[in-house]
Amino acid sequence: MRHDQIDAPKANILIVDDTPANLHLLSKMLAEQGYRARPVPDGLLALAAVRAEAPDLILLDIRMPEMDGYQVCERLKVDAETRDIPVIFISALDATQDKVKAFTVGGVDYVTKPFQCEEVLARVETHLALRRLSKQLQQANEQLQKANRKMERELVLAGEVQASFLPQELPDIPGWQLAVMLEPSRETCGDFYDVNLLPSGRLGILIADVVDKGAGAALFMALTWILIRTYAAEYPTRPELVLSAVNRRILEDTNTEQFVTVFYGTLDLVTGTMMYCNAGHCRPYLLSADAGGAVQTLRTSGMVLGVTEDATWEQKVVQFTPGDALVLYTDGITEAQNARGAFFGEDRLRDCMHASPGRSAWEIQKAVMADVCEFVGDAPQSDDIALMVVFRDTSEE
Repeated sequence: MRHDQIDAPKANILIVDDTPANLHLLSKMLAEQGYRARPVPDGLLALAAVRAEAPDLILLDIRMPEMDGYQVCERLKVDAETRDIPVIFISALDATQDKVKAFTVGGVDYVTKPFQCEEVLARVETHLALRRLSKQLQQANEQLQKANRKMERELVLAGEVQASFLPQELPDIPGWQLAVMLEPSRETCGDFYDVNLLPSGRLGILIADVVDKGAGAALFMALTWILIRTYAAEYPTRPELVLSAVNRRILEDTNTEQFVTVFYGTLDLVTGTMMYCNAGHCRPYLLSADAGGAVQTLRTSGMVLGVTEDATWEQKVVQFTPGDALVLYTDGITEAQNARGAFFGEDRLRDCMHASPGRSAWEIQKAVMADVCEFVGDAPQSDDIALMVVFRDTSEE
């Protein structure tokens, strides 16, 4: 028979016993079953044999000269290179405390002498099978961790690409202040916004929320953002036509069950008149500089985008006077939760608005986020947060 046709041994087993007859019997039995048996007569030689070539399993006697089996096992278990090698004790000691000590120092099994070869073989095969399974699980776990690290890197990159869609700088418009912030709860984000100077000299104002999370929501966000930008330029004074066109394209070009809430308005920067549509989005608040800081709620004018082709949106109008501020947000604000599971809610947000008349856009944004952070405390952020404030400056009166 050619050498390369000889079956490889099933496993490498180290046998440690100071009784030659036991070494011979165990070696013969294991060799007949296809194992590679390596007999050594004492503990010091056992440690040297392990350092020379780590076995798959060790059969270890306890009472031996110079170094007993307990000491050998303890030495093996403190070494990261050998701690996972299963050790089966074989000993004539049959007191409970001896067996307990064997397991305490790291043994996986205990066979009492005089032993039956069939029992030893069954224990050997059981623990070799368990070790193979453990190695397979470890390899699978390492592969999973590697895949997770790769996915995390890809999600970070996706988040960076996604963020690049949004305006990196807000336009500096005389007579107006703009403040916006976005805090994703994950690497990618379903919330988004836009502030876009339109061909008509108006300002397009957008805040939206994909009703989902993860990479799918990020892709859907990018598609919706691009579509709204495209049709905003085509219909600069007709928000309802923008939403209708975007809704139609979403349903034509995608085959998902995702949908998106959208507030979109076009602001006349000279007169302060804003025409808008609210497609199922959180209701923005217009904080008046007059009337003791009255807060007007801009209600919805139609359903979310991406559900049905025949949806329509009613165009509404609101007027800014100097000192007025429009606060737009996503449900990451009102549904922010504290450690007890309570929500921040619309009432707290309105109370913050009532306390903010005459403040600048940045002061209002800072006040809202301070209230949210104080309410949430140490609880983890559960959803994306987007917040935009549009303020008509009193210096332009």
